[in-house]
Amino acid sequence: MLVNAAKIYSTLGNPNSLIPLGVKDASSCLGMTVGSYITGKEEEGVDRFIDEFGTEILWLGGIPGFKWIFDKTVFKAYGLDSKIDPRNLKDKKLFEKIKEFAPNEEIKKNLEKAGKNSRLFKNLAAAKFVVSTVLAAVSYVTLTRLKQKYTENKIRKNLIKEYNEKKAKEEKNTNTHQNPSFKGIGRVVEEFAFSPVKNMYLMDGFITTERLTDSRNMQEFVGYAIKEGSCLFFLYYAGKKIQQIMENNAKKKHNKSITLDARVLEDDAFKMSFADGSIAKSIEEFKKANTSNTALYEFLHKNPENKIVKIAKQSDLIKELKGTGKIDTRAFIDLKDIEGVNEKVSELYGQYNEALRKGETIDSFFKGVRKLKRGSVRCNIGASVLALGVITPAAILIKRLTDKSGKEFQTKKEIKEQLIREGIIS
Repeated sequence: MLVNAAKIYSTLGNPNSLIPLGVKDASSCLGMTVGSYITGKEEEGVDRFIDEFGTEILWLGGIPGFKWIFDKTVFKAYGLDSKIDPRNLKDKKLFEKIKEFAPNEEIKKNLEKAGKNSRLFKNLAAAKFVVSTVLAAVSYVTLTRLKQKYTENKIRKNLIKEYNEKKAKEEKNTNTHQNPSFKGIGRVVEEFAFSPVKNMYLMDGFITTERLTDSRNMQEFVGYAIKEGSCLFFLYYAGKKIQQIMENNAKKKHNKSITLDARVLEDDAFKMSFADGSIAKSIEEFKKANTSNTALYEFLHKNPENKIVKIAKQSDLIKELKGTGKIDTRAFIDLKDIEGVNEKVSELYGQYNEALRKGETIDSFFKGVRKLKRGSVRCNIGASVLALGVITPAAILIKRLTDKSGKEFQTKKEIKEQLIREGIIS
C-alpha cells in the first residue's frame, strides 16, 4: 500500500511526466463536454466530445507516436541506434567515458557508430523532432476538419428530417383540425526536443492558435479563448507555482525539504540511511568526486552503492539497461540534475539533524516530510482539476445561458438559416 501510494504521488508530482498533464486536461475535457450537452444537447455534446478527447489523444500521443515511427523507419534504415541521446555527443571527453562504460558490446559499437556519424545522427535527431511535431499538428488539423464536417452534415440531415416530420405532422393535423405544437537543433530546440512536457507546449500553442483562428463563429471563439487560456495557465504555470509555494511553505514553517522525488521520500531504506549515518558518507564521497564532468560521470558508474547514485536512479535521472543493473549509456544524464540531488539530500539531512537536537524522532520527522509531500501533490492536482474541470466549464456555461443571442448551438443556428435561404426548409 505504501509503495503504491509513493508511486502515485511521485508520478502526479513529476514535472517531467505527461500523466499529471493528462489528468488535468481530462478533467477539462469532461467538464467542457458536459457543459456542451447541457446547452447544445446531443449535437453540440458529440461535437465537443470528439474535439476534446480526440485532441487529448493527439496531444499526449501524437508526437511520441510519430517519433516512434521515425525511429523504426528512418533510424533503422541508416543502421543507427535511436535510443542514443544526441546530447551525449556534445562533450568529446565525456563521450569517451560514455563509450567506456557502455553496459554491453552491442551498445558500445552503436555508440561508436553514432560518434563517427555524429553530424548525420544529430541531423536525424533534429529531423525526428521537427517531423513528429509537424505531423502531430497536421493530424490535429485533419481531426478538426473532419469533426466540423461530420457535425455540420449531421446537423443538416437532422434539421431536414425534423422539418419533413414537422411538415408531415402539420398536414396530418390540418386534415384532423388539430393545432400543432413545437420544440469547440539550437538551444531552444534542444530544450523542447528532449522534454516530453515541453513537446506539449508546442502542441498546445498550435492547438490554441488553430482553434481560435478556425472558430466557426464568435460563440465558439469566446468559448475556446476562455478554455484554452485557462488550460495553458493551469497546465504550465499555476501547477508549478503551487508546487513551489508548497515546498517553500514546508521549508519555512516546518523546516522540512520536500523537493526530492516522492519515491525517495517514501522509501524506508532512504530513511534508514539517515538513521545509520550512511547518507552522510555518500554525500561526502559524491562531493569529493565532483571535480569535473568526466570524473563525476565515472563516479556514477563505479559507485552503484552510493546513496546519491541510487537516489538519482530511483528518481529516473539515471536510466539502467533492463535486467543488467548497469547504467544505459545511450540515455543522457544531466549532471547538473545529479548535483541537485546531492544538494537536496544534504539540505534534508541538515534539517533532520537539527530536528533530532530539538528532541524529534526519526519516525516523526519522516512522517512529517511524507505528509507534506503528499499534501503538496494533492493541492497541485486538486487545484488544477477544480479550475479546469469545474470552474472554467461553469464560467462558459453561465455565459452561454445568460447570452442575449441565446444559448442555442450557434453552428446549428447558422446551418438552419442556410437551409432556409436555400429553400430546403422553411
